[in-house]
Amino acid sequence: MELITTHLNADFDGVASMVAARKLYPEARLVLPGGAQEAVRSFLAVHDLDITRLKDIDLGRITRLILVDTHDPERLGPLKSLCRTPGLKVHVYDHHPDREPADDDLGACLQPELRRIEPVGATTTVLIEALTEHSIPLTPFEATVLALGLYEETGSFAYPSTTARDLEAAAHLIRAGADLTLVSDALRRPLDPDQIVLLNELVQSGETYYLEGRKVLLATSASNRFKGDLAEVVHKLAEMQGLDAIVVAIAMDEKVEVIGRSWRPEIDVRRLVQEFGGGGHAQAAAASVKGQTLVQVSERLAQLLTERYRPTLLARDVMTVPAKTIGCETTVTETENRMTRYEVNVLPVLDRKERYLGLITRENIQKALFHHLGKLPVENFLHTEAYTATPETPFREVEARMLERNQRFVPVLQRGRVLGVITRTDLLRTLHDDVLSAARARAKGEEVPAFTHRRDVRSLLTRRLPKHVLNLLRQAGKVADRRHVPAFVVGGFVRDLLLERPNLDLDVVVEGDGIAYARALGQELGARVTSHPRFGTAVLSFPDGFKLDVATARTEYYEYPTALPTVERSSLKKDLYRRDFTLNTLAIRLNGEHFGQLIDFYGAQRDLHDKTIRVLHSLSFIEDPTRVFRAIRFEHRFRFRLGKETLALIKGAVKMDLFHRLSGARLCEELTLLLSEEEPQKAIARLGELDLLRFIHPQLKWSPRLSALLAGVEDVVRWHKLASLNWPRPRPAEEHAWLIHFMALMDVIPEKAVREVLGRLAVPGRDAQKVRETRARASGLIRWLARTPGLPPAELYRMLAGLSLATVLFLLAKTKSDSVKRQLSAYLSAYQHVKPVVTGTDLKALGLKPGPIYKRILERLRDARLNGEVKTDADERQLAARLVSECL
Repeated sequence: MELITTHLNADFDGVASMVAARKLYPEARLVLPGGAQEAVRSFLAVHDLDITRLKDIDLGRITRLILVDTHDPERLGPLKSLCRTPGLKVHVYDHHPDREPADDDLGACLQPELRRIEPVGATTTVLIEALTEHSIPLTPFEATVLALGLYEETGSFAYPSTTARDLEAAAHLIRAGADLTLVSDALRRPLDPDQIVLLNELVQSGETYYLEGRKVLLATSASNRFKGDLAEVVHKLAEMQGLDAIVVAIAMDEKVEVIGRSWRPEIDVRRLVQEFGGGGHAQAAAASVKGQTLVQVSERLAQLLTERYRPTLLARDVMTVPAKTIGCETTVTETENRMTRYEVNVLPVLDRKERYLGLITRENIQKALFHHLGKLPVENFLHTEAYTATPETPFREVEARMLERNQRFVPVLQRGRVLGVITRTDLLRTLHDDVLSAARARAKGEEVPAFTHRRDVRSLLTRRLPKHVLNLLRQAGKVADRRHVPAFVVGGFVRDLLLERPNLDLDVVVEGDGIAYARALGQELGARVTSHPRFGTAVLSFPDGFKLDVATARTEYYEYPTALPTVERSSLKKDLYRRDFTLNTLAIRLNGEHFGQLIDFYGAQRDLHDKTIRVLHSLSFIEDPTRVFRAIRFEHRFRFRLGKETLALIKGAVKMDLFHRLSGARLCEELTLLLSEEEPQKAIARLGELDLLRFIHPQLKWSPRLSALLAGVEDVVRWHKLASLNWPRPRPAEEHAWLIHFMALMDVIPEKAVREVLGRLAVPGRDAQKVRETRARASGLIRWLARTPGLPPAELYRMLAGLSLATVLFLLAKTKSDSVKRQLSAYLSAYQHVKPVVTGTDLKALGLKPGPIYKRILERLRDARLNGEVKTDADERQLAARLVSECL
């Protein structure tokens, strides 16, 4: 006799797998070893699956045992003893991973004749694949039963254990006629009153743990009255509280039931329940514990959670390097200046041999200044009993000491020298930043994003980058490893990688000597290296024209508002902090074993998800007002919004009138970049809304006229971009788009104001000349063309040929006359490309001596082409011969 069975308290995956297995073993009997989940029992009460009662089976007659959805004897109940029957053939179909075999495991007592254990989301998938291999069809009802198992076990394909194979299996079932309405009704079950009581007890007793950036709930119930489906209550609790994983322990008569559910692959609940003799898989596991009290079980679970899933971090993993320090002879006044410059409140103090002496805090400095002691050396006011760590100190110990001593700053020392520091910010970010981000998303009813301080994006790099660029980054990491320096690709490249926008502008930052690293990398890759020692930067230029920027990690400070920054070598964290907005503070580690590790110190992932432009600190726009124009440029490029605080800071900077202090060249550079964006009209409108246009010129204001003119410019640039694709000598207007938009700005202010703007912004000579020319001739040309709609093509050519492309396009955008638009369009799309086929060489061959006459004849030939006087090359050569003969 053949017997098909599954685990105790069978779920839909177990029952569905049994039904599928009977298709492979038609003579086998179906048996449940002991009970089923309540939802399964309700389904079986309505739908007969021909399941035989265990008491009606003579176990002595079993010759083959087919196990589905388990291969653990402990989960077989009364059928466990059957596994030791001599000569018994065992076939196993499962998706639960192997565990270390106990003495009574199947692996310890016999070797299964057939063993199919696959890493998929449901055992049902394994059986569907087996049926497909044997070309065994399913009836619509059988397909529906199998769909119940597949959908329940994968959480309707939402659990992280779901694989592509599960989806393919579902497609097979749908093709076989599975009734998904029945599946949905069977899996959607409201809680009964007893379940609601249990749910309330678990809510009241639950304790939250933040582990590896995830929210895990441990809850218990001492009520042994409940006899229903525990799994349903656990799922409901997880949904209510937005959990990444949940473990519950419930007292049930003489045992304690432990149930674990996880929605994150890094939290493996199977590892927990195995400690109590249970089983399952990483996302769903359970155990029945006898001989222990509820308190013992819950305490052991808490211990296992913190031991197994709390990251084993060391001080070196979270410290900020290099640390800013001062010498013991530094005066109190100078120390206060440095604290302000570096934006810190505590500094380690070093002796004359650069060994650590103690800490100095801003509070102590301010008290010393209050008592007029500013000229004394700082060594007189040290705090020398502060707790210090070594690079190998466990992070947990650092955390505990900081909390015990209320110490906000811990130096990390090695042989008396300061390697780095751990601040309260480092502490809080390491403990809670990821969880808080997730909580914010859940509060909005959004999908929880992977807002992790450190996250692996190797697959994204592989998918998005050309192979040669990916190989370049890997090689950069290998060179960094050999030189023992951390290297990172940073900034806009990383931002656009996450936004899935094209960007191969690579900036690499090195915590160390960036120039020495760049030279080593250049030698390795055969690139030319140009260095800038003053700034610690270098550029690698490759033979194919590709470039890579390398910089030493540095910090900066401003001597006064709008000044150019002073830079000093620092850490990656400080280097990123000096940037303009959080969305530009992302970095990806390049070093070997850490390759592809995304680093997010300042919540950039959250801001990208929320589509928000946010500055890093409140003085950002005061130190560099050009960032205001950059903020508006990014707002419209990415279709983001300015954060509430950032918008308030922009308005504050406008009131302070700081923009007049900016050099014209810097303002011109930012304005050029803004006007070079696609469709900058909205960005210019935003400048007007925030009263920023007046810093270009007080008479420049947003108006319906300017709005209409800019809209016309954008239409013309788009038209030219498409139309020029088929032209013989295309001239890309997008290269001049910023200038055409700038011409529009200058068109709405008086001529004297235009001269003032060109001088104030130091607009480059050629561009300034084009603006002046356009300003002087635009209106007159448009009026003249409107009065002469039938102008011959040659005359139109002579009128427009001397103008820049930007000027002609601006004329097209400015005019409202259809006839003028037709003439300008004809010039751009046809007339400007007309050239005579006859050359000076041809004229010389006809016996004409070189001289000014060549130009007049060639222009006459071109005019003849334009006006249709000649239609073929032969006609043109005939005309050329006649013109030459007239000159001889």
